[in-house]
Amino acid sequence: MAEHIERFNPDKELPIITYGLPFEDAIAKHLTTTLARKQPYLLVSGSLSRSTDVVDRLTKRLRTDGAEVAGVCPGIRSHTLYEDLLPILAEMRKTKADSIVVVGGGSLVDAAKVLSFALANGVDSHEAFDRLAGGVAEEGQKDARKFSEIPYLCATTTLSAGEYSAFGGATNERTHHKQLFHDPSPDNVGHRVIVVDPRLTLTAPPSVWLSTGMRAVDHCVETVCAAHPKPEATAAALQGIRQLVPALLRSKKDANDLDARLQAQLGASQSMKGVVVYDVKLGASHGIGHQLGPQGVPHAETTCVLLPAVLKYNARVNRDQQKLVLDTLWDEPIVAEALLKQARLDRETADLSDALDAIIRLLDLPRTLSHYGIGRDKLDSIATISLTDWMCQTNPVPLETAAQVKEILEQCLGE
Repeated sequence: MAEHIERFNPDKELPIITYGLPFEDAIAKHLTTTLARKQPYLLVSGSLSRSTDVVDRLTKRLRTDGAEVAGVCPGIRSHTLYEDLLPILAEMRKTKADSIVVVGGGSLVDAAKVLSFALANGVDSHEAFDRLAGGVAEEGQKDARKFSEIPYLCATTTLSAGEYSAFGGATNERTHHKQLFHDPSPDNVGHRVIVVDPRLTLTAPPSVWLSTGMRAVDHCVETVCAAHPKPEATAAALQGIRQLVPALLRSKKDANDLDARLQAQLGASQSMKGVVVYDVKLGASHGIGHQLGPQGVPHAETTCVLLPAVLKYNARVNRDQQKLVLDTLWDEPIVAEALLKQARLDRETADLSDALDAIIRLLDLPRTLSHYGIGRDKLDSIATISLTDWMCQTNPVPLETAAQVKEILEQCLGE
């Protein structure tokens, strides 16, 4: 298959999406030509590092193009913990790495963004990370942050699609607070090259592949159902729905269906256009979800727990927008058959929350907080810290009190 390259944003040269080449060929080509870098630091998922020859293949291929690997990190824990990032920063400084290459999923994708930004600003402690997230590079200074200096690219193995955003999340494991980091550079575009190779995704555990696919669905749904929707963003998001949901159901049926995996990956790219290209603001599924992560809920699975409840809560103001998504789901034959014959839903009476609840259950993904040992006793603290996340304020029904957040969380207990 020949290489296919397209711009994520038609108005910008970068990032580009490339598929058709083996991942190692695409990475070597675009690292050394598109980005003109020769000394990458590799962030590779733990499963790929342990179970495959991905690191060796990529290292050899890079050498063929005159690049030498500065170092390798064989995986990090979920939610991109500060204590995992600090030793990587030290090694990158020591080796003078000039770029970051990610082969893996969401936590590593976030790590590349945060590391590049932190490296430029001399971060070497938990306190320095918190100051950087808060808009201050050094204590006593007012937003003296420096722009990221080294670029990063990725070949993703999951569908969370964070590679398309310039925002990166990392967690202070001491306070259990997940922070959002954003390089203030006007041309910051996140990962500059996104390599799509469905064969690389085969090692992702089924629950990770499917739950991150639902995270991409969440991007689409919250884009269409946003407080201030935009026509171009809605069109891209509905296209993402049409690609993602049938592909996830196909992947559940046959994990080796490479075309389904490719369609899911391309659908994930569509899911981020509303946020990144058209500046549509997401809502409470993401805002509350950011704070469920440190409580032990895997990043993508926060969608599976929260999204149906958030939709029920928001339906008072965006029912018509929700129906656009619902009709798109029912118009896809694979999805309609699953909803009708397997979930036994009635198209005339089931709402979007019902349909997505059914799809999540058909994918055998967790649906409740109780699944993670989170009970009613923790809801007050989760609700309070969730209010610090700006995506709760941009929810179609702005979340301004802990009681509002708690009302949503109550629906998710599953007791």
